[in-house]
Amino acid sequence: MIERPHRDEQPPLAPLLEQGALTAADGHELVYELSGTRGGVPALYLHGGPGGLLMPGYRRKVPADRTLLVGLLQRRIGPGGLAGQTTANLVTDIEQLREHLGIETWIVQGVSWGSTLALAYAQTHPERVRAVVLFAVTTTSCWEVDWITEGVGAVYPEAWDALASRAEQRTGFRRGGSGFGHAAGSPRLVEAYRDMLADSDPQRVREAAAAWMSWEDAHIGIGLPAGAPAPAMRTVDQLTEADVEFARLVTHYWSYDGFVADWAVRWGAEPGSGLLGGMHRLAGIPGVLIHGRRDVSGPVRTPCLVHRAWPGSTLQVVEGEGHGGPEMVRLWCEAMDQLTRPGCAPSGRR
Repeated sequence: MIERPHRDEQPPLAPLLEQGALTAADGHELVYELSGTRGGVPALYLHGGPGGLLMPGYRRKVPADRTLLVGLLQRRIGPGGLAGQTTANLVTDIEQLREHLGIETWIVQGVSWGSTLALAYAQTHPERVRAVVLFAVTTTSCWEVDWITEGVGAVYPEAWDALASRAEQRTGFRRGGSGFGHAAGSPRLVEAYRDMLADSDPQRVREAAAAWMSWEDAHIGIGLPAGAPAPAMRTVDQLTEADVEFARLVTHYWSYDGFVADWAVRWGAEPGSGLLGGMHRLAGIPGVLIHGRRDVSGPVRTPCLVHRAWPGSTLQVVEGEGHGGPEMVRLWCEAMDQLTRPGCAPSGRR
C-alpha cells in the first residue's frame, strides 16, 4: 500500500548522519541511511509497499538525540526482473544490514507492508529485536490480499469496476456472481494485474500500472487528511517509473500472499497459518500496534488478531483515522519516545 504524508506540524527531521549501500549475496544493491545520533538506541524503519520508497518523513518519528535510526530502501527490481523478490530475501537483507552496521539488537518499526516485513524479521531473529512498533498493521494474509484487491470494491464500486474491467479485457479474469471478487476458476484480480504488468508491450504495462495506481489512490482515500483533494484517475502520461515499479512489486508480492502463508511452519505452526502462526516467537518482546478504525483497505481485524496472539503487545485503535493520520503519528512518536528512554533497553551497538 502507498504511504501518504500527513502535513500537520511535526518535529524536525532527525539529522542525516550517513548514506550507504551494500551488495546482497544475490547481487541486489541495498541502500540505507543513518540519522539521529550515533550513540543512540538503534531503531530500524521499514517502509510500506511492497515497492514503496524511503521518504524522509520517517525521520520525524523518533527522538533524534537518543536514537540511531536506520532506514532501509527495500530491494528494487534489478536487471534480472523480479527474480530474488521474496520476503525471505528481504529478511536476509535486513540481517545483512544489521551485521554490516555492527548492531546487536534494535527496535523494529514497520508501516503498512513494512509491518508484515517487521513481523517476519522479528519471528526469524527474535534475539535481535528489543521492541516492535507497527503502524497501519498488516500481515499480508490471503484474506487481506483478497479484501484489499476485491472485497473493498464494495466500498468503492466505481473505482473497482474500472480496475476489474481492464483485467476482463486483457486477461482471463472474470467477476463473481455478485459483481465483485473473482469467479470460480478465474485468476484472482491481483494475479491478473501481475501478468498484465509483465507484458512485453511497454504501453500495455503502463496502462495496467495507471489502472492499478488509480485503484491504490481510491481505496486509501478515507485516510487522507481533511481538506486534501479527492483522488483522480491517473493517466499513462502522469505515471513515473517509480509508479510502474511499485505496481509490479506490489502485485508480485500480493499474488503470493507476501510469501508468508507458511512462514511459521518451521516452528511448528500449521501450514497456511501465516505470520499469526509464529507470534509465539515474540514472547517477551514488547510491541505497539497502531491502527485507524476507518482504514477500510486494511480493516482493524488484522491488528486485533495480531494483538490476541501476542500477549506482550498493546493495541491502540484511533477511531477517526484511516491508513494514517496525525493522531496515529502522535502515538508512533510517543511509543518511540518511551522505548528509547534511558534504562528501557541497553545499547545495541557493538
